[in-house]
Amino acid sequence: MSELPRLRANAAVREFLSGREWSNQTPARRRIIEGFLRLATSRGFESVTMRTLGSEVGMKAPSIYSSFPKGKEEIVAEALRWFTDSFAHDLLSGAETATSAEEYWAALVRCHLSLQLRRPEPGLWDLLIAADKVARFLDDEVRRDADRWVRLHEGMYIAAAEEMGFELTGQTVQVILTLLDGARRWGGNGESLDELSLRTVGLTRSILESSGRRPLPIGVPSWHTAGLTDVDTVIRNS
Repeated sequence: MSELPRLRANAAVREFLSGREWSNQTPARRRIIEGFLRLATSRGFESVTMRTLGSEVGMKAPSIYSSFPKGKEEIVAEALRWFTDSFAHDLLSGAETATSAEEYWAALVRCHLSLQLRRPEPGLWDLLIAADKVARFLDDEVRRDADRWVRLHEGMYIAAAEEMGFELTGQTVQVILTLLDGARRWGGNGESLDELSLRTVGLTRSILESSGRRPLPIGVPSWHTAGLTDVDTVIRNS
């Protein structure tokens, strides 16, 4: 029997994370990355200079350059990698506990929603990626990393939809992710995170069911008929 799409998607994320070890970062590098994220999310990316960063972390500029010889450009790249890996780890941890495609979808939505509402870094990540499309200040490796993560993240939703019998197009998954990315703007009204998560899972499922094709008859797994062998193929065909 073919491997379930969500298990293939999980394996692709694990492979992406393999070898990306953050525990071997020196204390100074971690301190600088964390200080950069605090400043950039509270005051704005453009306000971060080596001087303001040094003041934030209690280090002189030469000490920062000894950890990051390329300066701010290298710090930005490492901060993006750190956030990407942290998000991927959290998402994978929640998704791997799911015992069905429906639970898997809900876990993806809850994790994304929680991240958007509880941490400021997602907005900075989106801002830097969008700015790079114009200014092209990230190096090619960082850009490829970010693009790959976006495809893998979309692939997790596509895999869940496929397993539930829906064909989720790239356009529809982007609508869903845009909705989740904007949770800070519409997620108020005094709801608890659990209540908001339940409502958001229902909303995203409605988008899926209204935009995707109808489910196959019970007992006919869609991944058997699709002829797809990996997540990248699913993404290319969406």
